[in-house]
Amino acid sequence: MTSPRHLIVTIAGVAMFGLLLGYLVAVLFVFPPHNVAADLRRVPDLVGRTVEEARRRTEREDLALEEALAIHHAQPLGTVVAQEPLAGQMARPGSVLRVTTSLGPPERPVPDVVGLSREQAEMILLQAGFEVEVTRLDASADVGQVVGVRPAPGTPVVLPGEVRLLVSAGASSVQIPDLAMQSVTEAEATLRRLGLRLGEVLEDSASLAAPGTVLGQSPVAGESAARGASVSVTVAVAPLPAVDSTTLPDTGGVEPDTARA
Repeated sequence: MTSPRHLIVTIAGVAMFGLLLGYLVAVLFVFPPHNVAADLRRVPDLVGRTVEEARRRTEREDLALEEALAIHHAQPLGTVVAQEPLAGQMARPGSVLRVTTSLGPPERPVPDVVGLSREQAEMILLQAGFEVEVTRLDASADVGQVVGVRPAPGTPVVLPGEVRLLVSAGASSVQIPDLAMQSVTEAEATLRRLGLRLGEVLEDSASLAAPGTVLGQSPVAGESAARGASVSVTVAVAPLPAVDSTTLPDTGGVEPDTARA
């Protein structure tokens, strides 16, 4: 005959088995566990792709895309240069991937430096971030003056882009300027601006003009000369002091050598 205590233990064991069996049925069939890992998405590598390619790729992975823009010297416009989270990490569906898209390298319009000297134009362009090349050509403008720019002023150029200065080397033939009444220094500067050189400087002590003033020139003003030709000038100088006749001995009209004889 089974004792009451043994009967209670048996009933309790059956009850526990029933509860365990019910739990297993509920867990496995009624309320199966949610597989979190199965829902995660591996973040794709978007760096180097266009933003359109990146958007299509994230949509396939059920992820969202958020875009920021930044200037980039190496990557062209519209290229993804950075992302967060990084490629290979896991993310839940609908998670936001933040990407930085290149606006391309910086660009600036070419400044208008026509009419300036070569030195002034070069300084402006270099300070703006451009590289400068110089081409000399025959032109009627003063020697060293900028007569053109390539690309044209106002054209956008990606930095550090090249800008070419067209600089006047003077005309192949120039008209001789009128140097009269200029100082030698002024005359030399005038000739240099036209691509000419100062040649021989002659002196004239008979003129009443201020010493150092140009009285004449050769070739004369208005003639044509090849660039690099020289122009000679005649310059006023102070007259020599007059000889004092009272210092000479009185020889009675006889030559000094004859008088001594």
